[in-house]
Amino acid sequence: MPGETKRKYIVELIRLNKLLKRPLDLIYEVLPYNYDKNTILDLFKELYPFEWETIVQRYKYYKEKDNFLKSKGKKKRYHPQKPEEYFFDLQKVKYLTSSGKKLQHKKNYDTKKQIEQLYILREKRKNSIEKKRKKIAKVKEKIQSVEPLYIDIFINEYYRKGITTEGKIEILKELQKYESEKNIKFFYKINDSEKNNQIRRIAFDHLQKIGKYVKLRKNFKGKQKNYMIEKSDFFMKPDDLYERIKNNSIQNKKVYDYFISHSLLDDEIVKNIQKSLNDLNYNVYCDWMSDNDFLKREYISEYTTLVLKKRIEQSKNILFIQTSNTTDENNNLRSPWIQMELEYAKALNKNIVCIDLLQQHKCEFEVLEYDHEKNILVI
Repeated sequence: MPGETKRKYIVELIRLNKLLKRPLDLIYEVLPYNYDKNTILDLFKELYPFEWETIVQRYKYYKEKDNFLKSKGKKKRYHPQKPEEYFFDLQKVKYLTSSGKKLQHKKNYDTKKQIEQLYILREKRKNSIEKKRKKIAKVKEKIQSVEPLYIDIFINEYYRKGITTEGKIEILKELQKYESEKNIKFFYKINDSEKNNQIRRIAFDHLQKIGKYVKLRKNFKGKQKNYMIEKSDFFMKPDDLYERIKNNSIQNKKVYDYFISHSLLDDEIVKNIQKSLNDLNYNVYCDWMSDNDFLKREYISEYTTLVLKKRIEQSKNILFIQTSNTTDENNNLRSPWIQMELEYAKALNKNIVCIDLLQQHKCEFEVLEYDHEKNILVI
């Protein structure tokens, strides 16, 4: 097995080397009159940032694998080169920096042509880079950049003896809502070692969508046990979540710093506020982000109300976002949902704070400042 694993590593390395040839050919066409390997590297980082990030992440990935083997008293297997060393050791880079190639470049050098081609390449790459950044940012819109304490509980539950495929999928879906170092390592581990095809694919897809270096593992060869091919559609409704919370499952272990009471019409404001709170290391509850797998709007029922009340109980503070979408000109709440949330929070003596974006009205709760220019919450 170690020999086979090492061969796969080498094949992957060869494939990566080939993928980098085209970008390096394009970079050669826009190099200045005098250049060296560092000039090529700087342009590569500028014009192909995601490819460079792949090299960096790949190094970290295999470095950690070697460190793990060493910690178990085994020999290192991969010995990955540091990113810069790997780049400079590419045959293509060595060829481009050879004395003969540099001399040929100088003989054919045309300043005007180089400037024009560099501009064209930068514009082309700028569009590609921006497109990919937006794609990743879209995926991350509902992901919180904090590490709640209960993540350890979820991970331990994943490895509990007797846990079902559905149970594992639920845990993965919950952990997908957070981005932290511990989370990323867990998803890498699942992608590497999980034998269930569906679960392993969920881990791979998540890492790939958030821009992480990851390789898709093939299905295990040989006779497959039922567990390996077992699947779950994980179709859930509000009553399923309520039962989970009530029955002391992982859903009952959650704790939030802030429960956001808001109008869905203010979704962009909510996203900005969540980011601000995450920057302060606060974990936030927002129904359409935190419980999106269960609280489907087409299945709104009494259980939706019961779930929201449970989440308020699990939250330390309630944050009411007061806008024209939540409050009318007479300062009355427009939404019965917000009315219910605030009244229930009051009954529990929860700390309620308000972001008053109406300006002409005064919120009855403690008011937090919101910077409109920077779109951030000031605490």
